[in-house]
Amino acid sequence: MDVDLSKFLDCVNHDLLMSKLALKIQDKALLALIGRYLRTTVMIKGRFQRTAEGSLLSPLLSNILLDNLDKELESRGHQMAPENRKTI
Repeated sequence: MDVDLSKFLDCVNHDLLMSKLALKIQDKALLALIGRYLRTTVMIKGRFQRTAEGSLLSPLLSNILLDNLDKELESRGHQMAPENRKTI
């Protein structure tokens, strides 16, 4: 199975992500800080804009959204990385 998640990271929905994070994180101040990072403006074609999707944190936090998919694929016998990979 070959899955390309590169575009997924650019379109992580902030509301969905925050609701999933709230299930795992109890600290309201930390959730507020993450929310502020997600709502930070970005420069697109020379103009600052707010986005409802994607952010600098999306690649890191998207793992929370992908956790259920990962577990489902593993339960079906799929591996997300080869077992024979070298560790340092």
